Amino acid sequence: MELKALNSDFEICGSTSLKCFDIKWHRKYYDNGEFSVQIKTDDYDPEMKYIYTSERPELGDIEKIEHTQDDSMVVLSGFFYERRLNDKVVYPTFKEKATRAKYIADAVDSYKDDLPIVVDSNYPAGGSSATRQDTGSPLDELAHKTLQAEEMAYRCVYDFENNQVRFEIYKGKDRTQSQTVNNFVVFSRGFRNIRNARVTEDSSNFKNYFICAGQGEGSARKYAILDLSGGGHKRMKFLDMRDVEYDASKMTVEEYGEALQERGMEKAAEYVDIHNVEFDADADTGFVYLQDYNLGDKCDIVIDDIQRSYEARIIEVLETWSKGVHRVTLVFGDKIPTKYEKVRLR
Repeated sequence: MELKALNSDFEICGSTSLKCFDIKWHRKYYDNGEFSVQIKTDDYDPEMKYIYTSERPELGDIEKIEHTQDDSMVVLSGFFYERRLNDKVVYPTFKEKATRAKYIADAVDSYKDDLPIVVDSNYPAGGSSATRQDTGSPLDELAHKTLQAEEMAYRCVYDFENNQVRFEIYKGKDRTQSQTVNNFVVFSRGFRNIRNARVTEDSSNFKNYFICAGQGEGSARKYAILDLSGGGHKRMKFLDMRDVEYDASKMTVEEYGEALQERGMEKAAEYVDIHNVEFDADADTGFVYLQDYNLGDKCDIVIDDIQRSYEARIIEVLETWSKGVHRVTLVFGDKIPTKYEKVRLR
């Protein structure tokens, strides 16, 4: 992968193409990705601010520099540009009746402040239109949790030719054998394209029936039920949503109930029945990364050892280059909470 270093004005600094010895390019669908590159001290320029490549949509934002004098190397690392939205907060309150994609596009456009990004209005269609609101959330957190409810994501793509950073909302393609529009992609021993598989199934935090409690006190408090049980066993959760504002002059009780349900859908992502599959993809057999499948795509995975098969999205792609070897590790399904998140969620 060819990399260029850019300064704070997005101008090339240092050599036209960086000579890198180790690269980590960690792409994430529902979260902010990160990167690191190792270069020789002689190739380092203090003006370096971004790492750009035309071969991936991400733009690396250099936030950390490590140097050890003995080995004459410099490691540049940080997050991708998407995390810049963490610097901006939704304040004052943003409220709009729209689909999730339009709501996020308009919120980013309204609160991006001094971020030099252009919001792309060509986002996925569909989804329900409902009244949504937020106060105080960092823009990246609001975008991730709102879009994830419909399996969408966002990215900030740097257009080198036009010197422009575009905020894009997108949804990965369905490449399972359940559909007929796109070419299908299967990972299994039979296709000889899966190694070192690690499977996690965890229902300990799972809930599928949510009591969404809005504003009001006692018997006058307004509630909405979000039932995702499909008629099966209900695993209930009470959600306090007093922050969802009710204004009788601007919305009906039914519309307020819809707003509570929409917020409930976002909270439901914290209580999923986790199915997570991680493995090394063999690039030499079967399907080709970036050509046949990409981050966010939904594929078929078959794990013969435990007689499991899944239709799941690629939520992470970890690429590493070291000593001339390129390794691709894929993560499918649901994000596994960290120990801290598990404690916080309970």
